[in-house]
Amino acid sequence: MRGPVSDHYNRPDLLAQVERALGAAGKSPETVTSEDLAPIEEFHMGARAATIALMPGLKLDETMRALDVGCGTGGVARYAAERYGCKVDGVDLTGSFIEAGKTITSWLKLTSKVTLHRESALHTPFKDETFDAAWMFHVAMNIEDKRSLFAEVFRVLKPGARFLVYDVMRGEDAETPLTFPVPWASDASTSFVRPAERYEEHLEAAGFAIEKAQPRHDIADRFFEAMEARAGQPKSPMSLALVMGETAKEKAANLKKNYQAGLIVPTAILCRKPE
Repeated sequence: MRGPVSDHYNRPDLLAQVERALGAAGKSPETVTSEDLAPIEEFHMGARAATIALMPGLKLDETMRALDVGCGTGGVARYAAERYGCKVDGVDLTGSFIEAGKTITSWLKLTSKVTLHRESALHTPFKDETFDAAWMFHVAMNIEDKRSLFAEVFRVLKPGARFLVYDVMRGEDAETPLTFPVPWASDASTSFVRPAERYEEHLEAAGFAIEKAQPRHDIADRFFEAMEARAGQPKSPMSLALVMGETAKEKAANLKKNYQAGLIVPTAILCRKPE
């Protein structure tokens, strides 16, 4: 499953780096909590605060089985399992994310609730109408064929199931090229950021009914304010630099630059598969 997107994210020594960071933070696999890991696992604008704000829209509970599309190391999947009691399957192309995520899931004693798979979001291994809910946090920016992506999610959802998309989308200025690198891409060749209207078109073409579409400037503003506040403080060993690699600082700066220029905005779209 090698390719330019998985290569962009792949960190062969990710688990070892996480273990070293835990030690530097005074934690171990025996004492770590999901809250401790949130700074390196919530790989989307707004981080854990965005997850907390957005997940209630899915109305998850302990009777449900959910799908995390592009799960990374599984941070959101494990949050959902802990917070709502549901079972979660996560799919992601990046091998180092899945392998690290499986180990972290075992550390947190959530293997009975969370199962991670190294699979393409365009071709998942699940039967039709398997899941009661699904979400996708900052994933489709790397996928050009969004219509096929949403059609696959539609296929594996049960009638009546909700699907939450939270992505970086084009802002008021949808024409000016983005500044790279950014967290999801080193250059334009693997970046497919599109306006919310295009997402809605593809979701509806797949069969979904849109319930709510909302640009989340509030989440982004708080995220960048917190980032700026941390700038003058000692660097935490638990940071997204572990995931973003050596160019993490440049990627974060360009993310903020693109947002402040009105080129991008994190947007949440909640939709439902009709009964």
